[in-house]
Amino acid sequence: MRRLLAAAGLGTLVAYGWLLARHAQGVASGADNSGYMNTARLFLAGKMREPLRLPVGLHQGQFRPWLFTPLGFSPSADGKELIPVYPPGLSVTQALFAELTGSLETAAQAVNVFCGVLLVFFTYRLGRAFGLPRAASLVATLLVAANPVTVRFFTWNMSDGPASTWALAAIFFAVRAQKRPGFAPLSGFFFALGVATRPTNALLYPALAYAFGRQPKKHLFFALGAAPLLSVLFFYNHVQYGAFWRTGYGAMAREFKLRYFLPTLSHYASWIGRFFSPIAFVSFFAHLGAIRRRQPLHLLLALWWLPFFAFYAFYKYTNDTWWYLRFVLPALPALVLAGVAAFSDLQQFMAERFSKRWAVALPAFMALLALGANVTWLIKLRVFSLSREEIVYRQSVHWVCSQTPETSWLFAMQLSGAFYFYSSRGIVRYDLMTPGELKDLLQVSQQQGFPAFLPLFDFEVETFNRVHPGLAEPIANLGRVYFLQFVPSAAEAVGKRPSAPPPRRPSVIPDPQRP
Repeated sequence: MRRLLAAAGLGTLVAYGWLLARHAQGVASGADNSGYMNTARLFLAGKMREPLRLPVGLHQGQFRPWLFTPLGFSPSADGKELIPVYPPGLSVTQALFAELTGSLETAAQAVNVFCGVLLVFFTYRLGRAFGLPRAASLVATLLVAANPVTVRFFTWNMSDGPASTWALAAIFFAVRAQKRPGFAPLSGFFFALGVATRPTNALLYPALAYAFGRQPKKHLFFALGAAPLLSVLFFYNHVQYGAFWRTGYGAMAREFKLRYFLPTLSHYASWIGRFFSPIAFVSFFAHLGAIRRRQPLHLLLALWWLPFFAFYAFYKYTNDTWWYLRFVLPALPALVLAGVAAFSDLQQFMAERFSKRWAVALPAFMALLALGANVTWLIKLRVFSLSREEIVYRQSVHWVCSQTPETSWLFAMQLSGAFYFYSSRGIVRYDLMTPGELKDLLQVSQQQGFPAFLPLFDFEVETFNRVHPGLAEPIANLGRVYFLQFVPSAAEAVGKRPSAPPPRRPSVIPDPQRP
């Protein structure tokens, strides 16, 4: 029987890995995605910074370096180099995988699949380490694996998925260290890897400290496991940002306000109720009751999920959309395990008040309802198709580079990081310049005979035309990406209202992914 269960577990892991591999994309797309992969490209080349690329005809100091800085970077103090914004953990992992796969895009996919499978494995093993029955551990694993936020961030090239896996691994080995202290260094290593991947994984430490209890030996072993990687991270931060405690994110305090708290709590409740069905709150309140009774398991789980949910409740962007729950994804397994662990209290309550039959039926019904809700929202939110839409970044860069001369000036924002990864072209950040800077740049471009284009997403086109009406006209599009060219009189027209008729309808570029 044990071998049969082991085979079934292995088959489940393989099936989940296949599902992720089928839909995962390793595309250098938006800010985070291109930022991580551009940094990984630097690491593979043995570098920590990227030389600033200027459009043909410009020289250092002629304009602010920010105007030529792609997403995912910030300019150095002398304006000659670009410093990666994002933490190095994911980029290092991608670079290591690229040594095996030979391609950073394939490596980015492989990292997601590998970490997704590990998340499922550690969720089940942690449930068993907590003393949950096999059935309860399996339910928790399925709920974590099928959650739309989980699937989204193990098929999309972002740090949230891997950071969640390293958080779960750190907790797992901390729990194992309660009986075997030799596991404490592994907990420290994965904690440090999580912090290097996403600094807010440091919020996990209260749960880890509670797991080790009042045993200095375990805390020492944990510190020894974390120290090497954290030392490298601190050195990296010192070199790149000037101090070991600084990150590339800059001053983030202004993004946290008390007024975001209540809307974010509502956002949490709304989407957790959707993903796990409203009846899941019954289990959650049972978990809160167990905390009040100071049950060790529930206290540990609360110290895991509460710091993440509380910290990001004050963050400006958490309640923007459903997939911004990515910020609390490292705490999602704790919340699910807490709900499943509360089943025993619910069963006892039902047995005392009603009957043993109800005591078995209620948790089973709740589990099936929550799993069904997750699967329903997976379909409704089109989660499996979202990552495939990222391909347009690579396609657009290749098309623009093939259709324009090397001397062209490319004004971009959303595609700026992709141009740095997929081409040797420099870019001009139209979104960071003042009207005066735009006018001066267009005059230089016109005087020196360098054509100026704007490869923009549909939402960018609308914004650009509202801020700078009449300066550019669309000449083609590839799906959601439109290719515009500045009109000959654009420099003189900056800041003026146009009197010309609307621009002509662009021709459509055939999508190479469609027959």
